[in-house]
Amino acid sequence: MKRISPKAIKLWRIREYINAGVWLIIAAAIGIAQIFFDWLPSWLFLIPAAAAIYIVIVHAWIIPKLRYKYFRYKVLEDEIRIHSGIWFKSEKAVPLYRVQNIDTTVGPIMKRMNLKGISLQTSAEKLYIPELETDKADRLRHDIRNLINKNMSKQQNEGML
Repeated sequence: MKRISPKAIKLWRIREYINAGVWLIIAAAIGIAQIFFDWLPSWLFLIPAAAAIYIVIVHAWIIPKLRYKYFRYKVLEDEIRIHSGIWFKSEKAVPLYRVQNIDTTVGPIMKRMNLKGISLQTSAEKLYIPELETDKADRLRHDIRNLINKNMSKQQNEGML
C-alpha cells in the first residue's frame, strides 16, 4: 500500500488555521459588538474563541497526523484499493472497469506546495486520493487510464472470441 505525500499534513494544518482564524474574527466581532450593545451577554465571544482553540488543538494538530497515518491506496491490475479512516476504518475496492472519469484537483495552497489530488468517479460513488506530489499524481492518473484502456481492450478481445 502506498502513502500520500507527507506535505499533506502541513496542507491540512494550514486549512484548519484558516478555519480557526475565521472563528477568531467572529469572536473579535462579537467582542467589539459587546462594547456597543449592552444587551449582548459578556460570555458570548467565548463560544467562537473556544471553537478556534478546539480547531487548532484537535483539527490542526491531532487529526492531520492520524489522517496521514491511516490513509493508504494501491492500484492493482484490475482494481484500486483505498484504506482510510481514523476511528471508523473504511476499505474500498473499485474495479477499474467501473471508473468513468479521472480528474485531478489543485487548490491555491496545494499548487504552492506542489500537490494534487485525484478523483475517481464511478456510476455509484466518487473516490478521492488526496495530496500527492504533482508528478506522482500525473503519473498515477496516466497509469490508471492505461490500465483501464488495457482492461477494456482485453474484455473486448475476449468478447470477440
